[in-house]
Amino acid sequence: MKDENIDQGRRQFFKETFSFMGNKIHEVVKNKIDLTTQEKPATVFKTTRFIRPPGAVPEDEFLSLCTKCDECIKVCPHQSIRRVNDELDVSDGTPMILPEETPCYLCEGFPCIGVCKEGALVGVQDKDDVTMGVAEINEEHCMAWGAQFCEHCIRNCPIPGAIYQDENRPLVDKDKCVGCGICENVCKTVNQPIAIKVVLKQ
Repeated sequence: MKDENIDQGRRQFFKETFSFMGNKIHEVVKNKIDLTTQEKPATVFKTTRFIRPPGAVPEDEFLSLCTKCDECIKVCPHQSIRRVNDELDVSDGTPMILPEETPCYLCEGFPCIGVCKEGALVGVQDKDDVTMGVAEINEEHCMAWGAQFCEHCIRNCPIPGAIYQDENRPLVDKDKCVGCGICENVCKTVNQPIAIKVVLKQ
């Protein structure tokens, strides 16, 4: 009699265990996406913003107009313009500038703007009217804010007064800075890490 009770207890235990496991497996299978009967979930893209060539219209409009034709890249005499290379970014294939590597030299006549037929890059009257971004100085990394004298950024800035000195320390006039990145590029020759970074204007 006792053995019979033990057998019944075992059978009940295994029955409940298998029932529990079966329910869990059913839930997992149910929650899995069946690619043959359902649409694939939408890909989540990053929306990073980049330093664009001179004359770029606002980012949302730029992305809708730019055809990724590479014409602005081809005509840039300094090879400052390159393609965004990130398949997970909606900007993939569009033109950008990496000032630390090769800044924009604000060419006379702006050939990059001239070849853009879609209106992603529009004409500017003068280099002072360019608005690619604005330079920011990290005072902790800048040697001129420390014990050493340096005016590389000031001497190389193509926009008079965009970077100026105050007690031998460089400061950025955000209203005048066009974000060409020449200061950032020359800064890396004297400061490690770089003390100047071009960012997008808010």
